[in-house]
Amino acid sequence: MAGAEAPAEGARFFQMAFAAEAVHVRFVRRAVRERLGAWGLESFVDMALLVADELVANAIQHGCGSSDDTVTVSAWCTADELLIGVGDPSPVQPRRRCAGERDESGRGLELVAAVVDRWGSEVAPGRRGKRVWIAFRTTSKEAEA
Repeated sequence: MAGAEAPAEGARFFQMAFAAEAVHVRFVRRAVRERLGAWGLESFVDMALLVADELVANAIQHGCGSSDDTVTVSAWCTADELLIGVGDPSPVQPRRRCAGERDESGRGLELVAAVVDRWGSEVAPGRRGKRVWIAFRTTSKEAEA
């Protein structure tokens, strides 16, 4: 799969939407932790929370104009991947920056890229804005051989 297409019929899927306020990040963390536990993906919880935190913070800070905007978080599981997507109303696609050692920000997408198997962004399907997504491989290459 080249991008992060919507989950197939019958796939394990979770989605939540909330006002673009930092106070809601704790609810995202709790929901993602609970969902991954229910799916038997406990070993991915720490990395998934790290990435979800970064993507949600970016959506609130860069993708929303006010707390009246809505951010969505989706998670779904295919046979071999866990995908997490964060949507916001801005059409501006994210870009990795090369932060200097004294810069206080600008490293988030570098961190995301370092811990996931793949990531990207796309125009949000069926609505305005974009969705930034990540994917973790849930099966080992040895298991496929």
